[in-house]
Amino acid sequence: MFKKATKQSIKIRLAISGASGSGKTYSALAIASHLGSSIAVIDTERGSASRYADLFDFDVCELNSHHPAKYIEAIQSAEAAGYQTIIIDSLSHAWFAELELAGKGFDGWKNVRPLERKLIDAMIGSSSHIIATMRSKTEYLMEEYQAKDGKTKTAPKKIGTAPIQSSGIEYEFDVAGEMDYNHLLTISKSRCSELSDRTFLNPGKEVAEILKNWIAVPLAPWANWKSQEDALVWAGQELPDLSLEDLQAEWETLQPLNGKKAPAWVERVNQLKHPF
Repeated sequence: MFKKATKQSIKIRLAISGASGSGKTYSALAIASHLGSSIAVIDTERGSASRYADLFDFDVCELNSHHPAKYIEAIQSAEAAGYQTIIIDSLSHAWFAELELAGKGFDGWKNVRPLERKLIDAMIGSSSHIIATMRSKTEYLMEEYQAKDGKTKTAPKKIGTAPIQSSGIEYEFDVAGEMDYNHLLTISKSRCSELSDRTFLNPGKEVAEILKNWIAVPLAPWANWKSQEDALVWAGQELPDLSLEDLQAEWETLQPLNGKKAPAWVERVNQLKHPF
């Protein structure tokens, strides 16, 4: 029923929100280009991703219908084709479609919520990395600045606020961040501790490398063993207080684990290392 938890099947789930012009699409492509060798873009932004075709290598599917079922179909198609990373640009259009399907009354949401859940499940359960962009509401903040004449003046500054999306959608992702008009990504939610509360100007390779290291599966200790002697040398490094004779005696009495002696040896060494 239970099995040891590993990172072997983990895929990245990244959400990037921001107002129009903040650099969501470019950043998604820049990060994706360092995650894997093949990228599929599900484009609902009327070809915005294709403007970067000279900078990044990717394939695109332009959705004319923004019904959640069309998103799901595109995600499944990209998975079946073997793309390592799928960019959804933008997820907000699915939310607009859901609002339209639900109408003005509460009763309409009874049919829409299951559709929304199916789309979320398609993203979370995907065998590919998923990067989803989301539009955020554009608001203006009055900001003071020093004029050339030395006087302090105020001027409106565009800022992006909450994503235009179902409330709490960011919690479905491993990492979520917001882009501002200076192309600065601020991480607001992260299961990867190395990314928590950090900022990245023009995010790309650095973010991708951190994410790849986070989900990386370490090599098994026996990956480079070629003989019993290699296994004993490794055990000696793990258990410096035991003599070679003691380790050889342990090896001779070892029972294979599922027909294999190497993983059984690692388990036995760990038992000796942590007896309680």
